[in-house]
Amino acid sequence: MHRKQSFIVRMTKDELAALDKKVKKTGMSREGYVRTLCTGKTLVEIPPADYYALVREVRALGNNLHQIAYKANALGLLDAPAYRHHAQHITAVADKLTAVCLPR
Repeated sequence: MHRKQSFIVRMTKDELAALDKKVKKTGMSREGYVRTLCTGKTLVEIPPADYYALVREVRALGNNLHQIAYKANALGLLDAPAYRHHAQHITAVADKLTAVCLPR
């Protein structure tokens, strides 16, 4: 899409600083930020730096639990359904973390 229309907004230094602070939290340009506001879309802040590492770690824990449950069930040594339940719970927590930090 070619954007040929523009407009000028006059602001004080404080207003511009406040705008820039909000824009920085989203990782967007000022222009993209304003266009997003105008279209009524939800603005999302950039997740914390360690967010992706935490999600990977939680998912890895869930995967490990699943593998242990599979082996325990095969050997008949552990309550595999309870283990599977916990593995699914960890995966659900990771999904909720993603939904909260990165709404679509």
